[in-house]
Amino acid sequence: MAALCVLFEDLRIELTGQVEDNLLRLDECGKEGRRFYFLRRSIATLHEFSEVIQQLDGLQDFQRIKSGFDDEVGKHWKNSVEYFKRQHAYIARLRNNVGGHFGRSAAKVAIANLMPDASGGLEVTFTDHGGGAKLFFAHEIVATGALGHVPGGTIQAKSRKLVLRALVAYRKATRAVDCIAVAYRGTGLAGCRWRFKARNA
Repeated sequence: MAALCVLFEDLRIELTGQVEDNLLRLDECGKEGRRFYFLRRSIATLHEFSEVIQQLDGLQDFQRIKSGFDDEVGKHWKNSVEYFKRQHAYIARLRNNVGGHFGRSAAKVAIANLMPDASGGLEVTFTDHGGGAKLFFAHEIVATGALGHVPGGTIQAKSRKLVLRALVAYRKATRAVDCIAVAYRGTGLAGCRWRFKARNA
C-alpha cells in the first residue's frame, strides 16, 4: 500500500504535467514536448501500478482489508484488478516502447522512420553568463521512436490514440487507490473526491 501511495502521487504529477497550459521553463522547447514527456513517464508509472495492484490483491494480509470493502468499493477494486490482469502485457509493451528512457536503439528506429512532415529547430543563445542550446527537434525524434508501434498516420494521431488508452488505465489505477483510502476513511466512494480531469489531454 505504501508503494501505491507513492505511485499515486507520481501519477498526479505526471497528469498535471500533461494538462497544464503553461509550465514556464519546462515549456521553453514547446508545450507538446513537455506534455509528451509526462505522458511517457505516466506509462512507466502505470506499469508499476499494474504490478503492485496485482501483488497487493494476492497478499494474505490484504484480504482482511478487502473484506471490509462495501459492495461499491469491492466492485471497483475487482474491476481495477481484473483490468490490470488483462492489460498487463499491453502496458508492459507500451512501457518498453514509450515509457522507458530513450536509448540508442530507440534513436536509430526514430531516425529511420521520421515522418515526411517532421520538422524542428535549433536555438543557441550566447549571454555574458554563458549560453546554451534548445533542441526543438528532439520532441519529434522521441515521439517517432516511442510511438512507432502505435497506429496512426501522424504523430498527433498516434499520440491521441495512446492518450485514449492511457486515460482508461489512469481511471483504474486511481480508483484502486480510492478504494483503499475510503476503506480507511469509512465512507463510500461517493464521498471520495475524483481527482483527475483529462482536460486538454
